Amino acid sequence: MSLLKKTKTCGFFCAMVYILVSYQVSANDYSTKELEELAQNFVASQTITKADVKTKFSTLPLDTRIPSKFCVQDLQLSTAAKPPFNRQVTVQIRCTRAPTWTQYVHVRINEMYPIIVSTQLISKGELLTKGHLKIEYKPKQFVRAAYIEDLSLLIGSKSKRTLREGMPIGTHQVCMVCKGDMVTIFAKTRTLTIKTSGVALQDGNLGEQIRVKNQKSGKTVSARVKDVESVEVNI
Repeated sequence: MSLLKKTKTCGFFCAMVYILVSYQVSANDYSTKELEELAQNFVASQTITKADVKTKFSTLPLDTRIPSKFCVQDLQLSTAAKPPFNRQVTVQIRCTRAPTWTQYVHVRINEMYPIIVSTQLISKGELLTKGHLKIEYKPKQFVRAAYIEDLSLLIGSKSKRTLREGMPIGTHQVCMVCKGDMVTIFAKTRTLTIKTSGVALQDGNLGEQIRVKNQKSGKTVSARVKDVESVEVNI
């Protein structure tokens, strides 16, 4: 075989290999599971996440009887919804080379919020320690405003009722300052802070106003709960 023929044969063969390789790279069969995963990743990339919130994505399963879909190029994904998304987003998946090739996938967004739960049975009046508490993540719809998410706020508090293991702990179930507790009273002015002792006449939690009796003067004052066993009075 002449050099010219060899060159032509090689050129034709190389061109065919290039076409076949390019076709295999750009052409794909997409199963229902792969379409679900593509839609899920698309929504995840568009979702605005929040600090201290775990966001989980899932899809409503497509009918398993749907055959694999073939497309010779990358798929186009879009949604009519705009961030921030609601709990469910519908994603349209299209193959532009095949006008009738369209698949809709429903993606669910589940935001998990931190709350504190008990690790064991806690008796009424028991002092809460770090070992009594742990943080778990719950779906937004099950998290109440009264639930607490900062462990440090609860340590040293007292339980106002018996708490079962795994039970979310809310402000109505504990008192950071309980009626009859000895408390430290901080009286603040613009330039000075005075510290004295007193007795709580009411239960209270962070930021709540309670009545406190000053041990030295015998006077009853209204004070704001500052943290466990301390209150604050503005003069």
